[in-house]
Amino acid sequence: MKLAILSDIHEDIINLERAMRTIETLGCDVIICLGDITGYSPAFYNHKPDANACIELIREKADIVIAGNHDLFTSERLPSYFAKKNMPDNWYQLSITERISATNNKIWLYLDEVLPVLNQDNLQFLKDLNEWEIVQASDQNLLFSHFFHPDMAGISRWFPSYTIEIRDHFRFMKEQKCRISFVGHAHPHGLTAINPWFWPNPTQEPLKINKFHKAFICPAIAGERYQSSFTIFDTENFTLQMIPNI
Repeated sequence: MKLAILSDIHEDIINLERAMRTIETLGCDVIICLGDITGYSPAFYNHKPDANACIELIREKADIVIAGNHDLFTSERLPSYFAKKNMPDNWYQLSITERISATNNKIWLYLDEVLPVLNQDNLQFLKDLNEWEIVQASDQNLLFSHFFHPDMAGISRWFPSYTIEIRDHFRFMKEQKCRISFVGHAHPHGLTAINPWFWPNPTQEPLKINKFHKAFICPAIAGERYQSSFTIFDTENFTLQMIPNI
């Protein structure tokens, strides 16, 4: 089985449409979106945003869709992680000052974000998304989320750099009997293949998954920071490949 893994679209319909065309030519069996369909800031991106078009294309083409932190913000959802981060139930009614005070400024505040005007079906779609999903392929359980457990949606202003920082994620994988995990959120310029001891730099070369690999950080569809890319996972030969979106 061949899985296409998309992440961090950020309302970039041009690159999303291009990726979907390539995925079709590659003959992928399953399309998985790791979240952040929405989330546009002119401080970070210069494409013309079209959140409704992106959501509708994902709804049409993707088999599994995960909520990212920007999707939660767009749909005014509290993440499952909210109690641990002191986010009150009325979070979206608080002022910026009150939000900073409540969470010690450890939660993304999206100050430059331009909120899209979504139609009701697309808004409800975001509200209904799960924060993680498990897929069985070749007798292996695979975990898909926007970011690492316990912050599965990536709401915290935190990016780990060492494997010891994601030990809770490894523990969660073990509890769920998952062999490997895929996340997005970080917008790397390649695939980052993490094992329990080593956190390497991203690579754009094809990867053969070995018994030590535990988690993979996938590149983004939104293309301003790095080349727009997505990931192909061949579950038969256990290989990963980053596909430049050109």
